[in-house]
Amino acid sequence: MEKTGRGSAGALIEAALELISPTRCAGCERPGELICSACENAMQIIDPARSCLHCGAPFGAMVCTECVGAKTDLDRCLAAAVFDGPVGRIVRAYKDGGERRLAAEIARIMLGAAVRAQREAPGRYGGLLVRADAVVFVPATASAFRRRGFDHMELIARHLSGRSDIPLLDALVKHGSSDQRELGRADRLAEALGAYEVVLPVRDKRILLIDDVITTGATMSAAASALKAAGASHVDGLAFARVWG
Repeated sequence: MEKTGRGSAGALIEAALELISPTRCAGCERPGELICSACENAMQIIDPARSCLHCGAPFGAMVCTECVGAKTDLDRCLAAAVFDGPVGRIVRAYKDGGERRLAAEIARIMLGAAVRAQREAPGRYGGLLVRADAVVFVPATASAFRRRGFDHMELIARHLSGRSDIPLLDALVKHGSSDQRELGRADRLAEALGAYEVVLPVRDKRILLIDDVITTGATMSAAASALKAAGASHVDGLAFARVWG
């Protein structure tokens, strides 16, 4: 009886909040859903049969022109959609606007992309989910955590882990506080080197490393390097979006 009462109270609070501030689509502000069907249909989904295996870029076939000759410790990389239109607005609403409910929606879209890649491009992405031993997320810096009040990737990782039944491993710590958004590829690579520390055992594990946005692949590559140095046997990257064009 007590449990029912708490549930009823929570439902009443949610209903009251919905009246005061109705749920709106993060992509277009249409009321009713966090991500409406129109915005989800407008996302430029990346074809796993043609994406770059090193950085998740679309139209990379095997390796995109940016990655030719570049070294990475990522075994494979996949991004769900191009960072454009509603995708960019969704990421900003989540990270900068503090709409934490979007974590579940972003995790759902990322997981869908991984399932599709395993099914449609098994020669390239076979086992991406089913052979993973743990989900590891790229953590926020301490300054970003203070600014936002939460680690945006930890929240997504918890939802993705719950949906996929892959154990979550909070294995990485990020040092430094630099903002890489204005940096080019070479500067991003230099900034990322040595930024990550592995704080939990990963030896002989196959890791699914997740992040929200890939710009050049430097962050994912640096995090993968730290995991491999700590003994991880295999590191695949999965992201919500890839900046392109």
